[in-house]
Amino acid sequence: MRSIRRLHTNSRRSVDSTIFFLLLLGLLTLATTTIVRAAPAPDEDDADEYDIKARVARVSLIKGDVNLKRAGNKDWEKVRINFPLVEGDTISTDRESRVEIQIDARNFVRLGSSSILRVVTLRDEGVALSVVEGTATIRLARFDRDHEYFEVDAPKTTLAAEKKGLYRVDVSTAGRVRLTARDGGRARIYSETSGFALRDGRAAELILEGENSGDWEFVSAASDSWDSWVEGRERYLAERLRYDVQYYDQYTWGAEDLDAYGNWSYANEYGWIWRPHASSISYADWAPYRYGSWVWVAPYGWTWVGSEPWGWAPYHYGRWVYHNNYWAWCPRSQYYRHRAWWRPALVAFVITFGDNYCWYPLHYHQRDPRSRHYQRHDARDNGPSDRLRPMRGDDLANLRRVNPAQLRAVTSLAARDFGNENARLRPADAALARRVANADPLRSDLPIRPARVATDQPRAGERAGERVATGVAARPARVTPDSDLQRPTGAATRNPGVALDDELRRSRVLNGREARPSRIELTPPTGGVGAIEARPTGAVERAARPSGEQDRRVEPRRVPVATPSDEAGAPVERPARVERTDRPTGATRPDRVERPERTEPPAVTEPREQPGRVERRETPPVRYESPKRAEPPPRYDPPPRNDPPPRSDPPPSRSEPAPQRSEPSPSRSEPSRNDTERPSRKGDPR
Repeated sequence: MRSIRRLHTNSRRSVDSTIFFLLLLGLLTLATTTIVRAAPAPDEDDADEYDIKARVARVSLIKGDVNLKRAGNKDWEKVRINFPLVEGDTISTDRESRVEIQIDARNFVRLGSSSILRVVTLRDEGVALSVVEGTATIRLARFDRDHEYFEVDAPKTTLAAEKKGLYRVDVSTAGRVRLTARDGGRARIYSETSGFALRDGRAAELILEGENSGDWEFVSAASDSWDSWVEGRERYLAERLRYDVQYYDQYTWGAEDLDAYGNWSYANEYGWIWRPHASSISYADWAPYRYGSWVWVAPYGWTWVGSEPWGWAPYHYGRWVYHNNYWAWCPRSQYYRHRAWWRPALVAFVITFGDNYCWYPLHYHQRDPRSRHYQRHDARDNGPSDRLRPMRGDDLANLRRVNPAQLRAVTSLAARDFGNENARLRPADAALARRVANADPLRSDLPIRPARVATDQPRAGERAGERVATGVAARPARVTPDSDLQRPTGAATRNPGVALDDELRRSRVLNGREARPSRIELTPPTGGVGAIEARPTGAVERAARPSGEQDRRVEPRRVPVATPSDEAGAPVERPARVERTDRPTGATRPDRVERPERTEPPAVTEPREQPGRVERRETPPVRYESPKRAEPPPRYDPPPRNDPPPRSDPPPSRSEPAPQRSEPSPSRSEPSRNDTERPSRKGDPR
């Protein structure tokens, strides 16, 4: 019996253990599934793949000598075609020189000769430029004031664009400013003391000296040779640029001119690709990222500047692929799920034992080694480590499966010549290209810094082994004794990334007060259905008056009347005012009182005989029925007096005109009105 109980107890324990183990296993499985689902997939996070996403502008045209000074740098460098510009850069043109800057796909800034321009703000929220001297024309073909701003500063002046159009800013050597709006443009202009709107076809010039200093003169917009050149340039771009291409997204700009240098075609493996014409490539051993130079652009670091006129979008977006025995550019790779980001160069760097820097274009199936996604993927596989291990097997396998032409695209350069504009880049031999393709690419910046006038001695804070490229800094394209590169501009102090329009409108136009709304709804005081819309008056809300004070324009001020009082000072009650009824005839007539209708018109008193005059019988006129009308108020008869009765003539008939007399009758006394007999209507022989 005991053995049976013991077996039963052991069996129950084993069943409980099994159930507990199954429950624990289920909980662990559920937790693991939840964690895996909560972690984002690698391909879903590429919208935030890069840490640096600063906005960049492009130098799309150069004529003459143009120099550039980077932010935080004292040296100048020569500007070339497809040069990138970032926030804080200053560009200068020489005499008889011109430059065109492409802000995005449709907006351009053009500088004339002897001009200096600073890029104060260059962000997605808006753009702010500063014209220190010279002439600048801004073409805004795509602009929405509700989502971005575009402002241009000049000495003591700020122009804030409100609509699409053409804007011109002229700044003389003495600092005289002239602003012009054309082609449907409208801007708000601010100075140190005022603010106003500049409409299409008008120009405003700031007066700097004299008794009218600080005022503005308004004239019609006139054209000159600079405006003619700008119009010709825009006609040329309108014929060459194509904005209806659907091969890339709206964030990939600078590819509008590729149709003039190549053809688009469709590949089953890559989608839409662009192949440059043979005439656009004048080198036998040409390959992507081979003919050009490396320049330092903060905050991106080393950036590729291609020597080809079309070398902007193909070198900063997408991937290069080798398809049907020719190189082609693919705007989107398989890792672009959401949008394209501008990159300094889409290449993989490898440092070889010969102290050479080698690079090759990233393939369609290869990730960017400097992306955040690539580093996170490596850390997840190998754990946190300062030293990164070689690339993943699938990435390396994809690289080895490519066409052998990918190996011929490896380019090499000595470390001492890196960053030199005149350095000669050469293709790597077969053995070196094979080693580069099998090596792990760099996932950080190159251990080299931009060119400057110095030796190869390391700078303070640099690690051992780092070298600095040597070179000669260029001078500004235009420096004269009268010019001042540090001349302040703008109607107020500007902070990068912040628009001045709203602040200047409150301080210069509204004087710190809020603008009055465009319409005000008022409710009728007597009630009723609906509301009355009234147009407001005044530019701003007028300050409220102190309590107890009335507005004299609305209600006249009433002077209080003193209340009578007796000798003790107590007020005396005044008797009620009695309205008088016996007012004289000349007094003000009281309100009109309706009288009963009169049935018979009054009879006309016959004229009296005149002495020495033959009586003349008047022919009675034809009677007409006059419309009924109310009787006048009763006539006031004063009480009888002892004075002789006044002389009175009989009143004329209301329905018949009084008999006309040829001569005035001599004065005579006539009986009073009460003694006059009125003949009966029926007994009248007339």
